Amino acid sequence: MNLIVFDLEWNIGYQPKTFRYHGAELTLRGEIIQIGAVRIDESGDILDTFDMTLRPRIFRKLQHHIAKVTGLSQGEIDAGVPVADGLAEFMRWAGPDAVFAEWGLDDVPVLKQNLFLCGLDERWPAKWYDLQRVFLQSHPRKEGEGMTLESVVDRMGIEKDQAFHNALVDALYTVKVCRLLPLGEALRAYPDEDQLLQEALLTDPAASYYDVQIFRDRLEHDDYKNDPALCSVNCPLCGAALSVGEIWLKRGNTGYYTEAKCPRHGTWFLRFKLSRRDGLHWSFARCLEAARPETLEKWEHQKARMEARLRRKEEKQQAEA
Repeated sequence: MNLIVFDLEWNIGYQPKTFRYHGAELTLRGEIIQIGAVRIDESGDILDTFDMTLRPRIFRKLQHHIAKVTGLSQGEIDAGVPVADGLAEFMRWAGPDAVFAEWGLDDVPVLKQNLFLCGLDERWPAKWYDLQRVFLQSHPRKEGEGMTLESVVDRMGIEKDQAFHNALVDALYTVKVCRLLPLGEALRAYPDEDQLLQEALLTDPAASYYDVQIFRDRLEHDDYKNDPALCSVNCPLCGAALSVGEIWLKRGNTGYYTEAKCPRHGTWFLRFKLSRRDGLHWSFARCLEAARPETLEKWEHQKARMEARLRRKEEKQQAEA
């Protein structure tokens, strides 16, 4: 197993920066200024390390909060390896078949955006794991417990002999946490992206779900309601085309649903769960959910509130015009 446990530090601008990715406009999450990585075996033994400070070319001025958190100075990043050269060297060190693991799911999207902006292959790495999820499988979170790397290091009784928010130091702390986990077993059982999306979509044990599908590698967030390939659905009971509503309600941070009506079998709910796990492409999980009296009542109430908000917005716009 070529497992790379890694951590990034990145700089942000005082103003947002957008860029075009195959026609879609994306917001740059950050420009990498430090890479720390540790190659380990299944037992968590360290095989090699990588440590590099990079010189950014977009967000050249070190943001004051980033400087405070990381302890880096403007002089240190100015003296760093040019970001494109550093990323290319990191790719060579890790290897084309490297599998990545990080604490949370923040770093890989930043890495892939930076690779693309530097003209490198943003399809790399092809596979990565969230070690927070792995940790929670064997150490469920109790009320009041944090999930930052430092809080977990404290909880596990790991000695804190170096300051956090240095990329290599954080990667090494993460490895120390990994050594206390059934890492190999957990990674073999780790769900793939489709399974993760389905898990996030199908959350109600009392619901009846039908026609569960996954749509990958989309560029537009609103494809779930605008693209007929995603939002055209048929009744699971008779096969008739369902009439999909125009009002979409939000469910959680990245979930949306609307009513879909069959002339013979009444109302269903068309549900989507969205993910942009790699920072570049949208994935959608879709299902039909059979409406129940209690869910239909909730829908009608929330729909009425949404329609009232839309009316008020329209009236305000007309008044201002």
